[in-house]
Order: sequence, then structure tokens, then C-alpha cells
Amino acid sequence: MDAIKQPLKYYFLWFWIFFLTSSVILSPRLSENGLLKFIRIDDILFPITLITIFVFISGIHPIKKVILAFVYLYVFNLIVLIITHYSGLNSVSILEKVLPLVKNFQYLIYFGLCFVLGSKSKNFIRYQRVFISIYICFIPNFLHGLYQAVTLNFTGYYGLGILNEISPALTGAVFYFATIICSTIIYLMPKINLKAIYLWICFSAINAIFTALSGSRSAWLALFSYLLVVGIYTFKNIISSNKINKRNINITLTIVTSILLFFLILLLFRDFGLKLESLLTQVPSRYLNINLGQVQDEARVVNWSSVLSMYLEFVHQFPLLGLFGLGSGGIYEIFGQLLNAADSQLVYTIVSGGLIGTLLYLNALFKLYMFAKKYTSKSNIKLTPIFVGLFWSFMVFSVSQEVFNLSKTGGLFWISCGLILGIAYSDFNLKNQIANDI
Repeated sequence: MDAIKQPLKYYFLWFWIFFLTSSVILSPRLSENGLLKFIRIDDILFPITLITIFVFISGIHPIKKVILAFVYLYVFNLIVLIITHYSGLNSVSILEKVLPLVKNFQYLIYFGLCFVLGSKSKNFIRYQRVFISIYICFIPNFLHGLYQAVTLNFTGYYGLGILNEISPALTGAVFYFATIICSTIIYLMPKINLKAIYLWICFSAINAIFTALSGSRSAWLALFSYLLVVGIYTFKNIISSNKINKRNINITLTIVTSILLFFLILLLFRDFGLKLESLLTQVPSRYLNINLGQVQDEARVVNWSSVLSMYLEFVHQFPLLGLFGLGSGGIYEIFGQLLNAADSQLVYTIVSGGLIGTLLYLNALFKLYMFAKKYTSKSNIKLTPIFVGLFWSFMVFSVSQEVFNLSKTGGLFWISCGLILGIAYSDFNLKNQIANDI
């Protein structure tokens, strides 16, 4: 199954992951109502994706333990769902409640395929090509955001809306992941290729601005956390080098300059009238004016309390539910309809899995994190800052979103993770092979 001996399989996998990523980012929901509200084009492509993973099944062996840890969690939630449903506890249909579980397995398969692609990329040129092609999927939203910023014609919910969504969280998520993809490309670029590095820094900076303008507090906090982690690692490298690194100084200046230039372009192309005044009052108020007393103002703390209180009422009637939860889609049972309303991955996990499910969830995350730390730190390209930043910023994101159950957040997280870990694993093996040859 080597990429050199059988290139057609490698390039098919590359194309298919590019196609899937595009569908995750760009595809609209098939309907605004009912079950189809939660189905997208990438869901329709799922059968072919499932067949593809069986073709490349041997390639996922290195991450078998990580995948199995999540499979254990999802199977546990499925078993609990079946038991609670046929015991008469649940009134929501089993087909609806199993939907988030299907999506979880779907994104896990994306992870496996992306890992295989990354692990079969045997040199820096292929590493870069894979991530650059993935970034191409973000370009339509990038151009749409640029158009809105220049014309100040905002059609999104609070600010910059992506092509087929009006949710600030999903809008912000797309630009958040675009920033991460850009920074990964920067890490994969040869140090001598400074012009290309500066270009990708500019793309990264503009996507970071778009994340803020989307009005999503969750996405912006996640991105800030990511940049903080990467910044700390960069600062540690500067300190450990015991000398002034002109390259890092130039990169910092490029970031600042690109942000200032972006706003200068806005000044040149538009007169700042009523629309700009609206922008300058609307976006900051989104971040500063948080009403903790009103659910309609998205006071998530209140919502978490309400959901957990309803869950505790179930536990009071059936104490075993404290251990096992309500099963997959347990939130739907609380609200009596197909509705993602936990506003937190942790709250969703507790309600769906109880104590045991929460422990399985933490165990799966731990295995993913430790696998990544091992290979990203031991490869030549040192992708540790990228993965650690992605992981912990995504955990920040998960505080106020059901990130693993939403199409754009869950799908893009697993695609990014798979590619990063696959490349780190491939480079780790290449490094050891060279060492053995010497």
C-alpha cells in the first residue's frame, strides 16, 4: 500500500479527502426542518467514505488504540440508548436519537482516512501540498468574508456569515480552522522560503480577524487560546536559542503589518458611514455585553444549569442514569425534540453517558493527546505547538458548543487532527529509517 508503488490509491485518497473537506465547509443543510435539518452533502457521501476506509484499513493500525477508545464511548452510548428507549423512558424516536452517534462515527472515519493520507506522504513537498489543497476548500468563504469586509454588506447573523450558514459559532469555526491550517502550512514551509511564509502569515492574520468579526465568542476564545499556545512555544524556542532570531522578529512584524494593511484597504475602498458605525458598535457589543440573566441573550451558564437540572430529575427517578446517562442524543429526550441545545460538549457528554460515559470520553481524549505528543515531538518538523494548540483550543471551544456533534466543528477537527498526526507519524518513521541507514 506504499504511496510510491501504488500512487493511484494515494491520489484517490487525497482527492476524496479534499472533496469531503469541501462538502463539510460549504454544503448547506438539506432542509430547515425535521430530520433532514441535520443531514448535509458529506453525509450523503458517507457510504463511499466507509468503503474507502476498509480499502485502507491497514493504514490506521498505528492509531488503532485511539480509534477504539472513541468507539468504546460511542458503543456505550448506543447500548444505553437502546436500553432506555425500550424500557419506555424515551419518547423521542430512536432514529432521531441515534443521529449524533452516526455523525460521531462518521467524523472518526474522516480522522482515520486523513491519518492514512498524512502517513503516506513521504516528504515535505507532499506535506505542504496536502495542507495547501485543504486550504483551497476555505477560499470561497475567505473571498466571501473579504467581500463583506470591503463592502460592509454583512448578511451573517452578527457579522461575517459564511456561504450557507447564519450561525455565528459555525461561521467563526470555519475561520478558526482556516487560521490553524494556515499556521500548519507555515510550520511545513522550509525556513529559507521566507516570502511564502510571510504570505501565509498574512492569510492567517486575515482569517483571525474574520473569526473575531463573525461575532462568535466561542470561536474567538478558541482561536485566542490556540495563538497563545503557539506563541508560548515560539517564545520558548527564542529563549532556548540564546540569540536574537531575526526570522521570528520578521514574522512578528509581518503579522502586525498585515493586520494594519488589511484595515487600511478597508479605509481606501469604503467611506466609513452608517454601516461602519453599525459594525463598530455591533461586533464589540457582542463580546462585551453579556447578559447572564437571559437565555435569549445566549447566557449559556443558565442553559447548562437548566439542562443539568432536567437530567438530575431523571436521575432522581432512576438513580442508575447517574452512572449511564440517557444514551446518545440524551439532550433530545430532555427537550422532547430533535435539538442540539446543551451548548457544551461536556454537558452533552454528562447527560448522554453519565459518570461512566464521561470517564470513557476523558480516556479517549487522553489517548489521542498522548499519541499526538509522542509523535509530533519526535518528528523532524516538530508539529507539537500546532497539535497542542489545536487540542486545547478545541477544548476551550467545547465549553460552550457541542463541538464533536456539529458538522463543521467535529468534521474539521478530525480532518485536521488526522492530517497532522499522519504527517508527524510519517516523518517520525522517516527520521528513524534515516538513522538506521546511517
